[in-house]
Amino acid sequence: MWKNERNISFDVDAYTARLIGRENVSKIEGAILELTKNAYDADASAVCIYYDENWQILLMMDNGEGMTEDIIRKHWMTIGNSSKKTAYVSRRGRIKTGAKGIGRFALDRISDRCQMWTSTGTSSLVWDVSWNDFSNNRKISEVQAQLYDTDESLLSFAEIDGWKNQPMAELLSRPEYDFHDTGTVFWLSSLHDDWSEPMQDRIRRHLANLLPPEAVDNFKIFFFNDETAPENAEIHSNSVEQFDYKIMFQIRSGEENTGSVLQIQLIRNEFDVLGKLDLTEAGFSLEDAAYFNGKPISIVRPIAEIVSQPEGENLIGEFEGVLYFNKVTASQHDQKKFFYRDFTGRKNFTKEFGGIKVYRDHFRVRPYGEYGDNDFDWLELSSRRNRQPAAISHLTGRWRVGSEQIMGIVNISRQNSNLEDDANRNGLQDGPGFVQFKEILIAVIDEFERDRQYVGRKLSEYDKQRQRRQHELDELAKLAEQRRQWEAEQEQNPSPKVSIPSASNSNFEERAPSANPVQVKKLIDDILEDKEQEIQELRDELKMLRTLATTGIITNQFMHEIRTLTNNIGMYLDASYEALELDNDALYAIEQILHAIDSKKHFASWFNLTIGAIQKDKRRRRMFFLGKELADFVSAWQAVLRKSGATLEFRCDSQLTLRCFMMDIENILNNLISNSVTSFERESEIPLSEKRIAISLTPLQGSGILIDYLDTGWGLLDMYKKHPERTLEPFETNKRSASGSLDEDGTGMGMWIIQQIVTDYRGSIDLSDNKTR
Repeated sequence: MWKNERNISFDVDAYTARLIGRENVSKIEGAILELTKNAYDADASAVCIYYDENWQILLMMDNGEGMTEDIIRKHWMTIGNSSKKTAYVSRRGRIKTGAKGIGRFALDRISDRCQMWTSTGTSSLVWDVSWNDFSNNRKISEVQAQLYDTDESLLSFAEIDGWKNQPMAELLSRPEYDFHDTGTVFWLSSLHDDWSEPMQDRIRRHLANLLPPEAVDNFKIFFFNDETAPENAEIHSNSVEQFDYKIMFQIRSGEENTGSVLQIQLIRNEFDVLGKLDLTEAGFSLEDAAYFNGKPISIVRPIAEIVSQPEGENLIGEFEGVLYFNKVTASQHDQKKFFYRDFTGRKNFTKEFGGIKVYRDHFRVRPYGEYGDNDFDWLELSSRRNRQPAAISHLTGRWRVGSEQIMGIVNISRQNSNLEDDANRNGLQDGPGFVQFKEILIAVIDEFERDRQYVGRKLSEYDKQRQRRQHELDELAKLAEQRRQWEAEQEQNPSPKVSIPSASNSNFEERAPSANPVQVKKLIDDILEDKEQEIQELRDELKMLRTLATTGIITNQFMHEIRTLTNNIGMYLDASYEALELDNDALYAIEQILHAIDSKKHFASWFNLTIGAIQKDKRRRRMFFLGKELADFVSAWQAVLRKSGATLEFRCDSQLTLRCFMMDIENILNNLISNSVTSFERESEIPLSEKRIAISLTPLQGSGILIDYLDTGWGLLDMYKKHPERTLEPFETNKRSASGSLDEDGTGMGMWIIQQIVTDYRGSIDLSDNKTR
């Protein structure tokens, strides 16, 4: 029985409330930036931060709209209650940056004591608080601040006439800075930090990165101490004036029923080729000539081709940005080879500007792109590059940009859904939106990387041809010089007659070469033979590595089924033993043994597909009857696929022959079938009506074979349909981990292995049918 109902209220320990603030504004730089953002939200056109070294006091003042007593009581004094949650557009049209209602704890992070003057133009107030009152086991409701009416003006409360830095006092007293009627002033004493020169420099750098270059009009930031000259007090946003590539991009909603699209513009500024080489001879198009002359390269990609989870849906909305690629060093050989523009004296912009930074409504979202911070490389470009370390000239490998080579800004808005700020002001909240945000940025960077490598490959090939021609010219010049010397000798010592030299001819012996031509030829042949043997050994090793990689791919893909088979064999044998030993039930024991034998046969199929692929006879190059040699291989796959409800049809003329390494052919088929199984297992609301794989091997005219491969799976994802050849690149995969993160779950090696094998046999791959399936 319940009786005497009464209501009781929650309360919070004052120190706990203080800790919440400390957790959310943990660094001094963050506290200064938070108060600067508040000035911006208050429609201030200027904010000044003055450190008085003599009194060790910090003053912050702005000329914003100020606060009334009602706002101070309902919002400023209520933790977690912010007027910006609903009224997030200021009178001047600025999008306000905060909404958590905890930014005022930035004052506590800076000092123990705070006095605030604020005015809306009609009345002026002074608010006084000691943050130490939040200690001593008091409840939050017991802690009080003092509020006073005052007739002091903004500049008189700031005691501007008493500043040691009088040049700054005179500057800020001018009418154009409008520090007169409205605004807010903070006097912060008993500072928590040592305001040394290095710390002031660090804060100055953070303030310089707070606003994107040239993005905000009519908002000035001044930061100075007693000695700072006026010309050095104003903070200017860092900007990038030199670049090798400029990458501009934006996400825009498409037309009706078309979905969002990613629009990219690339500006090539790295290669100084115009007038210095024949572009056509180097393999460039007429369009490339315009691109080298500054015309932007336009690329449009549907979002559905880029994002992986959820498929095709834009979770974020519209946003835009600009990135810059800058190299700092290059060898003299590379400068000549790739026709790089002169970048002598270029400084490392990344250390000054930072990396790729995020701005929400023109204000920095820390700590992304902050040089020296753990989140500097928040897109994990370094690990991406470590996985694919190829040079831009590499014919098959992918070149990847390093985290310290690229910088820029990404502009998002408060209206971007699924990109919420963390409560601790330390970045954006993890989730599907943030994952998609990073996927889109990686797609932007990927397009730039493709273009730079496209140019690099052509210039590298052109350089090889140029060196080959130069070598031939040098040889001709050497022969011409030898001929000239011989003719000069003949003029000085004319021979009485011309005779055919013989072994007994003394003149010939005197003029004979010092080395025996037969011996020289033998020496060269021996060197070439040793070199060819070394190259062949490397080729064989590479083939073995491809086979082992394919074995790993298949084993990893079907690891669950392999474990189940081994467990089942043990379980059946245990059951048969117990039936005989404990129950004397021979029939049941035989039944379990037959189950074990069946599992063993299925396991043998896996064994043939994996370990069997590296048998010694398959590592020899010889003439094979393909139909006969592949019979056991196909049977093994048919047994495996049958378990998952799929079928494999194989057609090959019994007389079809090919001189090859059999493990190469099996590697091609293994990787293709593995991809088909992945496609069959792709989740979809509509089940596949048929799971069928068809493989046909037919002879080509002259020599060689045609492998025609088809499956009834879901086909390529939208992200590859326009450019199916991208599936042939190393580490290219659409698989993601279970969490949906950018850590790829697939290896991305299968199709690349196929492409490498086909290239070794001087063949080609046709993927054009995949564009329509």
